[in-house]
Amino acid sequence: MNTMGPEYNTGIAVLDEQHQQLFRLTNQAQTLLKDQNMLYKFDELKEILDGIRSYTLSHFAEEETFMKNAAYDKLDEHLALHQKFLDNLTRIDEEASRVSLGTQDSILRELLDYLTEWLQRHILMIDKEMVKEIEAAG
Repeated sequence: MNTMGPEYNTGIAVLDEQHQQLFRLTNQAQTLLKDQNMLYKFDELKEILDGIRSYTLSHFAEEETFMKNAAYDKLDEHLALHQKFLDNLTRIDEEASRVSLGTQDSILRELLDYLTEWLQRHILMIDKEMVKEIEAAG
């Protein structure tokens, strides 16, 4: 995943800074997955999941306030996507609570794939479109 390139910028500094945090957490998951010298990844996996949960609660609240203040007409649709992300995160977190040496990498891979897809689809497309629509509406 590496770094958040300029194509991910929404133009709203606080949202972009928060998105950068999700890139960092995604990179942590990728580094942990690739680390073949670390036998037990449970603690680090839990730390990443806790970081993502903390990030989403803070970021989603900020983004939702921004949309409400702008009277964004697709607010309910966007809120549903945020809830789906939280539901998927909870499911992955539950899988991680039952992690074993044999499953830790597959859970990390699932998490990494999900985060990568979220970054590419949600931030790159949906969030950027949301900001563009709000700015166009004045």
